[in-house]
Amino acid sequence: MTSSKARPRVGLLGLGNMGSALADRLIAGSMPLTLWNRFPDKAQAYQEKGAAVVKGALDAAVVCDTLLVCLRDHAATRDTVMTWAMADALKGKTLVELTSMTAAHSRSLDAWAENSGIAYLEGQIQDYPATVRAGTATLICAGPKAVFERCRPVLETLTERTVFTSEVIDTAPTLVNVQLAFSFMAYAGVLHGVAVCQEAGVPVERFLETMVRDNMTTGPMADDLEIMGRAADTRAFDDDVGATMEIWQASLEEIIREGRETGITTSHLEAVSTLMTRDHALGHDGHDMAGLIDAIRPGT
Repeated sequence: MTSSKARPRVGLLGLGNMGSALADRLIAGSMPLTLWNRFPDKAQAYQEKGAAVVKGALDAAVVCDTLLVCLRDHAATRDTVMTWAMADALKGKTLVELTSMTAAHSRSLDAWAENSGIAYLEGQIQDYPATVRAGTATLICAGPKAVFERCRPVLETLTERTVFTSEVIDTAPTLVNVQLAFSFMAYAGVLHGVAVCQEAGVPVERFLETMVRDNMTTGPMADDLEIMGRAADTRAFDDDVGATMEIWQASLEEIIREGRETGITTSHLEAVSTLMTRDHALGHDGHDMAGLIDAIRPGT
């Protein structure tokens, strides 16, 4: 185990749902931690847990060895991190990006970091905040292998499932976003099946057991789809919300934008986004993906 004297000083920008889970893991692992959040009140609770809280993102960059970034999107990262002052503060240090983003955004941040003399590692989290807090989330990383190894003590404090994929920086967001694209289509497919069964008077449970469970390899994805199907059938949209519809659609729009930029057809994904927009009009922003059932079924 790494001794406390050898532990890097870690900075973390962002205390949203995912950032808060990351902070909890770092504090539990006794990492020297400095936090910044756009809304200071949320950060104060972590001061009582032993973390240092600063007023500005630049302050965190100045005092840390490794800066973790987990903000809303690439635009927030660009506005907060990609500045001349931050470049000076982070020169010779390590930046680990944990914000959801596209491959193009990852390349842009990597180029900025390289020009600024900053070691950069891309990390993409595949799971919900609750899984992060449990230490079992999958963290997909890409970038220089030496930087990954240097960050290993911090990364392994976050999760026991850290995966290094490639030294090509945009590999991590590419892998995670194609997995998300599959998930979006699978979610829509299962909800379509639930809606059809409901209209035809066929028990949804029969569909889930016979068609979903038996036609997929047993594992997390099968479990996720089955849970979502039951939530849609019973209208338990607000039970244990892992990510809201607003967050889901923001991720999907990033994937669609990247697809358009690379010239591939995105109409199948745009159809899901259209359902999400309709769901927004129905007032389901705070619901999980199962809430899309109302945008699919007639008469809603």
